[in-house]
Amino acid sequence: MNMARAEDHPPSCRDLVGALAQHDRRAAYAALALGATTAAEVAERAGLRPPAAAAALQKLTDVRIAVFDSDRRTYALLDDTFRLAIQSEVRLSGQGGGDGAGSYFRRGRLTSIPGKEEVRSRVLAVVKDSFAPGVAYSEAKVNAICGEWFDDWVTLRRALVDQGLLRRNESGTLYERV
Repeated sequence: MNMARAEDHPPSCRDLVGALAQHDRRAAYAALALGATTAAEVAERAGLRPPAAAAALQKLTDVRIAVFDSDRRTYALLDDTFRLAIQSEVRLSGQGGGDGAGSYFRRGRLTSIPGKEEVRSRVLAVVKDSFAPGVAYSEAKVNAICGEWFDDWVTLRRALVDQGLLRRNESGTLYERV
């Protein structure tokens, strides 16, 4: 089975908290938030030695709190990271106004597809968020993404199409989020 890469899903709240649990990483984050863009600027503004700043920046990019532009050799914070992580957490846990789909997920994977239509649509909406609007996906890519969510990726793919969350072209080779 093909598996989607971790980069295809936003980091979890746990990942973000873990990344910012260390002082050097928080200091590097603060320096970026205050306008630093290079490793040298981050080291200076955060009061870190250059190797510590570089290690902190690497962790922030690994967790996708920040991004590195290799052409310009600069760093920038990713604005949507925290919002996407919280949105995902709320939906999966059913807390804070979430939709209660969380009982069908364990460790970030779908345990079953509910039979009850209302709950089924909520659960499938969580999976639908793995697909970017306006992007055409090959069947292999859809299978890989669905396989990361659920062992029976064929059933999950079919459920997404039947629910009207993914649209399949006439030849059945390309899919697009609705």
